[in-house]
Amino acid sequence: MYLKKRIMSMFDHLKVKHKLLGIYLIVTAIPILLVGAYLNYSTRDIVLNHSLSEAESNVDKLELRLQTIFNRVTSIADMVYINQNLKELLENEYESTLDIYNAYNRYPVFDDFLKYYDEIETIQFYMNKDMITDSHFIYANSLVKQQGWYQEAVSKSGRLSWVYIEDYWTSQKLLALTRAVYGQSNELLGVLAIFVSPDMLKSVVEGEPYQAFITLDRETIIYDTEREYIGKKATFFEQEQHELGNYVLDTEFQEEHVKINVHDFQPDKSLDNSFQVSSVIPVNEVMKDPNAIYARGFFVIIGALSVSIFLIGIFIRSFHKRIQQLRQTMYQVAKGNFQVKKVIKGHDEISEVFHDLATTSQSVQKIIDEVYIHKIKEETWKRKQKEMDFKMLASQINPHFLYNTLEMIRMKAILNKDPEVAKIVKMLSKMMRSALERTDRPVPITDEIKLMNHYLEIQTLRFGEKFSYQLEVEDSVKDFYIFPLLIQPIVENAIIHGLEPKEDDGFIKIMIEEEDKYIQVEVKDNGVGISKDKVIEIRERLDDEDYFLDGNRIGLHNVHQRLRLYYGDKYGIEMESIEGLGTTMSLKIPKIKNNQHEKGAG
Repeated sequence: MYLKKRIMSMFDHLKVKHKLLGIYLIVTAIPILLVGAYLNYSTRDIVLNHSLSEAESNVDKLELRLQTIFNRVTSIADMVYINQNLKELLENEYESTLDIYNAYNRYPVFDDFLKYYDEIETIQFYMNKDMITDSHFIYANSLVKQQGWYQEAVSKSGRLSWVYIEDYWTSQKLLALTRAVYGQSNELLGVLAIFVSPDMLKSVVEGEPYQAFITLDRETIIYDTEREYIGKKATFFEQEQHELGNYVLDTEFQEEHVKINVHDFQPDKSLDNSFQVSSVIPVNEVMKDPNAIYARGFFVIIGALSVSIFLIGIFIRSFHKRIQQLRQTMYQVAKGNFQVKKVIKGHDEISEVFHDLATTSQSVQKIIDEVYIHKIKEETWKRKQKEMDFKMLASQINPHFLYNTLEMIRMKAILNKDPEVAKIVKMLSKMMRSALERTDRPVPITDEIKLMNHYLEIQTLRFGEKFSYQLEVEDSVKDFYIFPLLIQPIVENAIIHGLEPKEDDGFIKIMIEEEDKYIQVEVKDNGVGISKDKVIEIRERLDDEDYFLDGNRIGLHNVHQRLRLYYGDKYGIEMESIEGLGTTMSLKIPKIKNNQHEKGAG
């Protein structure tokens, strides 16, 4: 206990740089040397185990493919074994050679199997009865009967037997499934031999990363990826004996240390034979790169420790400077100066604290700026609203005097028998009354339609036959409310800028339709149109909140800004125009009924 206190007391009196250096040597340098050695040795084992695991997975796939091939061959052997036509063909007596050939032709089963099953190279039946030989039916003479595989098949009395034998016609050694076939009276008819296609065995092991072997009964290699050992004895099974299943052999092969991953299995219905699928992993080749890494690892560790000791000295010297910089910056923020520069060396906790402090300072400054800008915009909108209120107030000065004056003019026109003037004055009076009595609250859309009708009728009387219009309004939209003077200014703009400069007849089509979530208003004219550059300029002007239109007209900019102010930024005027053909103005208005507006206002 005393020793511990003494050590802690000495540690407390050391400077920070000495503490950091001592901790680094005790906690970092020595453990790195120990861990480096351990990791290098462990890496070698991991690489080898990974190779074994990869080989295990690959051999699993090989076994599954082989089982599929063997199962199909076994299934074919079963079908031939129980085929009555084959037994009748071999038991019947024939008067001539022609009758025998005709009988062979009436039994095309072997050819059908070869046609539909790629797993089969050929099928040969060695007959006990002395009959004419063809490609499939072969007379088992004394030489054939003396061969071991034939005697083994007969001794097994119909059980399956896998052998590696020569094809009767080509003398090529192939893997074959043999089985003795018996007649109705249990007499031996012959031995069936189904030869497995070597191309199918090739497709099983093709593309394997390591050399793969397929062996029969741990004795004969029936196929390997390099095709160098086919038909030879599998010597690597001689040193160790294992039961059926999966296991790994640690042995020598071609004078090289290898690990062999083996899957030892019996095909279905095979009681006496087994197959081995093996993947040979050359240990020296696999460990070549890990051994090189192991050698380089220690040099890297020694070099890294040397460099790190040098760098720790640099770090200790810069540590104090960075702490001082952080402290001075915090003092600056505390005094109300939020202009903090994000400049500090390093990418550790100190730099993160410094960056967080800088981000916090910028956020505070941004909030201050946003509040200031918001106040400026608010004052600007209030000023514009006062200007609009003043204009509206000025236009409403003594409206009854204007109405009475217009009515007097209309009566004078009637007395002078000028009904056209009287009609114009009457519609103008209605239009002025409707415009002057408007507020900033939503009105029925039918009122806006009436105002637009009055305006269009006046223009019709003004231009005569040179102007016509078409107004299409769906009945379903008449129950909705909109803010005043949103549609008529667009129609007026189309007449002034689109039709008035046009020498030919002018036409305007207004459509008001109900969509799923909004009301669609479209004003289309056949006027002079607008150039592409001008359209782009107008679109930019519509989105400019600071743009101000001289004059007393309610322009497109005013309508666009009011739509966005009342309904949101996703609403506004959309414009399409082709110079010389005309212009289409459209706007979307939310579907609002009177009770919804009253709830929103409340």
